[in-house]
Parts: sequence; C-alpha cells; structure tokens
Amino acid sequence: MKNKKSQLKIQEMSFMLVALVLFFAIIVIFAFAIIYSNIQKTASSVKEERTFSSINVLANSPEFNCGKTNCIDGDKLINILGEKQYFNFWEFSSLKIIRYSAFNSSEDKMIKCSLDNYPECEIFEVYDKKIPERKISSFAVLCFKEQENGEVYDKCEIAKIIAGTEKQEK
Repeated sequence: MKNKKSQLKIQEMSFMLVALVLFFAIIVIFAFAIIYSNIQKTASSVKEERTFSSINVLANSPEFNCGKTNCIDGDKLINILGEKQYFNFWEFSSLKIIRYSAFNSSEDKMIKCSLDNYPECEIFEVYDKKIPERKISSFAVLCFKEQENGEVYDKCEIAKIIAGTEKQEK
C-alpha cells in the first residue's frame, strides 16, 4: 500500500514537471514570436528609410541630374524610360516622376511619357515591378529644353519622385 502511494506521488511529480516544461516552452515560443515581429517591423522601417534617402539623392545622380542641385533633366529621363537595365539598378520596386501639372489628377488619367509625346506628358514611369509596395515620395525640379523665338532655354517646374519599396510579408 505504501509502495502504491509513493508511486502515485512520483507520477504526480512527473506530470507536474511535464506541465511546467510545456508552460515554459509556450512562453518561449510566444516571446520569440514577439521578437520576430519586431525584427520584421524594424527591417521594413529600415528599408523604407533607405528608399527615402535614396530618392532624396536620386535627382543628383548622373542618370538624372541637369547640372543643378536637386534637378532632374527631362531629356535624360525620357531616354531611360522602359530600359530593362534599370530594373535592378536601384533597390526600388517602382520609380515614377510626376510633373506639377498632374499633381491633382489620378494616376490612371495622367498622360504617360514616351518619345512620341514628350514634353507634352505628365508622368514618367521609369519602371514598375508590379509587386505589393509602399510608395515613398519626394520633390525635385524637372527641367527640359524648350524653344521660343529661335532661342533654346531650360523650362523648369516642380516634380514629384515616387519610389516603391516592397512590402514585407507577415
């Protein structure tokens, strides 16, 4: 009889230890889930900040610059539209420049720029990888050559640079 009581107490103790181990395992798994979630948010935030800083210096890159600070050369820009080598040149998932005249229009109503309709267009779509993204924008000056009364001059206006950064899957 005494032997059965001690066996029962050993079983109770072992079940209690198993329950305690499972309890702490669940706590550890929950803690890792919270830490992993924070790491994903931080990674997404860092990616967005890197995109924002990149578009701030984009207008000064040799591919776009018109010789002035924070100025995009429309003539250079029109020549790189649709070029496949720029798909992976920047870390953006998409890159667009919108002229000031189209700021109040929806994107589907804007006239897309091409060699045929330049400079009478409103949106320069450099590339778009067509993936889920968060759009980040900044402003710059957009200049292009115009001719009036036989003289060529730079016509400049404000433009919005919109770059997409890939959304992180949850």
